[in-house]
Amino acid sequence: MRLIIAEKPSFARTIAGALGGGSRGNGCIEGGDWIVTWAFGPMYEQAMPDEYLPDSVPATAKGSKIWRKEDLPIIPDKWLMHPRSDAKAQLNIINNLLKKATDIVNAGDPDREGQLLIDEILVEQNNRKPVFRIWLQDLTTSGVQKAYQNIKPNSDYDGLYQAALSRSRCDWTLGMNVTRAYTLDYQKAGGGGVLSVGRVQTPTLNIIVERDRQVENFIALPYFGITSTFAHANGSFNSEWVPSEDIADPEGRCIKKAIADQIKTKIDGKNGTIKMATRKKAKKAPPLPFSLSALQMIASSKWGYGAQQVLDTAQKLYEEHKLTTYPRTDCGYLAEGQHSEAGQILAAIGKVNPSLVCNADPKRKSKAFNDKKVTAHTGIIPTAKTANVSALSEAELNLYGIIARHYVAQFLPDFEYETTVIEVECESEMFLTKGQVVTVEGWRELLPSSSKESSPPVVAKGDTVRCDESKVVEKKTKAPSRFTEGTLIKAMSGIAQYVDDPKVKAVLRESAGIGTEATRANIIETLKQRNYIKTKGKQIISSDHGRMFIDAIPGRIKDPAVTAWWEQQMSEIAESNASAEEFLNKINEWMKTLISNSNLSQFEQAAKANPRKNTNSNGGTNPPTKKMVAFAKKLSEEKDVKMPRGYTKSFDITKKFIDDVLKKKNPN
Repeated sequence: MRLIIAEKPSFARTIAGALGGGSRGNGCIEGGDWIVTWAFGPMYEQAMPDEYLPDSVPATAKGSKIWRKEDLPIIPDKWLMHPRSDAKAQLNIINNLLKKATDIVNAGDPDREGQLLIDEILVEQNNRKPVFRIWLQDLTTSGVQKAYQNIKPNSDYDGLYQAALSRSRCDWTLGMNVTRAYTLDYQKAGGGGVLSVGRVQTPTLNIIVERDRQVENFIALPYFGITSTFAHANGSFNSEWVPSEDIADPEGRCIKKAIADQIKTKIDGKNGTIKMATRKKAKKAPPLPFSLSALQMIASSKWGYGAQQVLDTAQKLYEEHKLTTYPRTDCGYLAEGQHSEAGQILAAIGKVNPSLVCNADPKRKSKAFNDKKVTAHTGIIPTAKTANVSALSEAELNLYGIIARHYVAQFLPDFEYETTVIEVECESEMFLTKGQVVTVEGWRELLPSSSKESSPPVVAKGDTVRCDESKVVEKKTKAPSRFTEGTLIKAMSGIAQYVDDPKVKAVLRESAGIGTEATRANIIETLKQRNYIKTKGKQIISSDHGRMFIDAIPGRIKDPAVTAWWEQQMSEIAESNASAEEFLNKINEWMKTLISNSNLSQFEQAAKANPRKNTNSNGGTNPPTKKMVAFAKKLSEEKDVKMPRGYTKSFDITKKFIDDVLKKKNPN
C-alpha cells in the first residue's frame, strides 16, 4: 500500500479525487492500492530554551526560567522537537498508516518549507521505508495526474529539506540568543520590555526607519526650469531647457532664478537650430505573469491591500477555488509545456468575461514561456477551471481578474509605438523634446498605461526654428515617499539598492533579496504586532519604539546585506552546493560575537526613552519568585555578600543583586 502524505486536508482531497476518489476513513482517504492522509501545517515545534538549560537556573512565578547572560549562548547539542498539542491525534493516525505502508509519497507544498513539513514527520516517526516526492504546482485533476506520473525519489529534494532545516535552526539560535542578550542589557540599563531581534525583521525595520528619517529631515529646495515653444514650418512644439554644466548643480538643475530669467530674456524671439532629430519605431512584449511580490505590489497600489491580505487571498484562489496556480512563487515565467493548456485556460476566462479574450490567439507564444527562466515555481496564472463569480469575495475577484488579464496579455500582439527626440540649440542654450505615439495598442488594451501621448512635428537636423514664447517654471525637490506594504515588498526583494558596497551590490542583484515570497508578508505583520511599525492609510511608519530599537543595536545585525547573504546561502544549500552544517557553525560564531560585544552603554539612551515600569496591579513593585530569593541567598552565603535591603519585595533589586554577584564570580 502506498501512503501519500499531503500538507493539508484540501490537498489530500484534491489528490484523492484525481486518483479516482476513494472512500473517507479515519484521518485519511482510502483508494485501491493507496491511502492519502494529511498534515495541517507544521505538526512539530521546536523545544523551548528552558529545556536546554540546567535545573539550577532560577524560575519566575509562572515557572519559566529567568533570563541570564551567563547562560548564553544556548546552542543545542541535540535538537528537540515536540508534537503540537493540536496535531497529536493526526500524528497517531499517520504513524499507524506508516506501519502498513510499503512506500510513502511526500505531497508537501512545492517549496522548501513544504519539503521540511512532511520530511519532519518522517524523521520524527523514524521512517525507514522508501519515500517519493510529488511536485504539485497545478491542482487541477489533469495537473495532479501529470505530477503523480512524474514522482521522483524524495532524496532528490534533500537540499530543500536541509535548507529549510538550516533556516529554522539558525533563526532559533540567532533570534533567541541575541534577543535575550540585548534585552537583558537593555533592562539592566533601565529599559522596559523586550527587544526582539530577527534576521529578516530587523533589517526590514532598519529600512523603514531610515526612509522615515529621510522624509522627516528633508528640506525642499527650489530649482528653475524653462519651457519654450518653438515654431517650425511644420508646426510648433514645446521643449525643456537643459542647463549647461557650468550652471547646473550635481543633479543637473538650475537653482538660481536670476540665471533662468536671464536665459529666458536671451532666447525670447530668437532663432534656433535643430541639432538632432530622430524618429524610431519600437515595441514592447507583454509584462510577465505575476510572482507573489509583483502581485502584492500592484494590489497595494491599485486597491490598498496589505501584503498578508494578498497572500491569503491568492492562497484561497489556489486551494479553495482552484482558479489559479501556486501563489508563493518568486518567478513570473512559465514552463514551455504550459503553452499547450492555453486554449482551455482562455476558454475558461472567456466564459466569465468574453471581451477579455476576444483578440487572444492561443497559438501566440510570448517570452514568458521559457523553461530556462523557470525557478522552483512558475508564475501565477489562471487554471482551466471556470470561475463562479458569485462565490468569490471582492478581493478574490479583483486578484483573479488582474491575474487573468496578465495571462491573456501573453496571447495578444506586442505594444508598438513611435518615439521622437528633438534637440534644439538657441543662443548657445540646449532644449530637449521627447514624444511618443502609439501605433499598435496590442496587449495594452487589457493593461492600459497612464502615460500621455505627444506627437511633435516632423523636423530635420539643420532646420531653423523660432522661440515664440518661453516661461520660467519654479519647481521643488521632492522628499522620498514613505513605504506602503507594496513598495516595502519591492524594497525587500530589491535590497541591492540599499547597499553601498559595489561588489556586494552586484552579488545582491542576482539574489532574491531578504525574506522569501512566502515570508515577507508575515515579517510586516510581525513588525506591526511588536509595535515597531504602524500604518496610516496606505503608509507604513516606524514607531518611537522601533526607532529606539534600531538606534540601540549594532550595525551588522540590521544590515540588509548580511540577511541577503543568508538567503543566498539557503539557495546554495537547497541546490546542494553548500553545507548546512558549515553554515550553522558560521551563524553560531557570529551570534557569539554579537552577544559578547553587547553592553549596557549601547542601550542607555534607549532605556531613558522607554524606562522600565515594574509595578503590580496595586501599584507596588513586583516581588521576586521564591526560587529567585533562594538562589540569591545561596549566592550571598557562597560569596559572603550582604543581601540588599528590600530584596524580598522587589524583583528588580533581587535580579540586580544576582547579576552583580555573578558578574564578579565570572568576570569573563
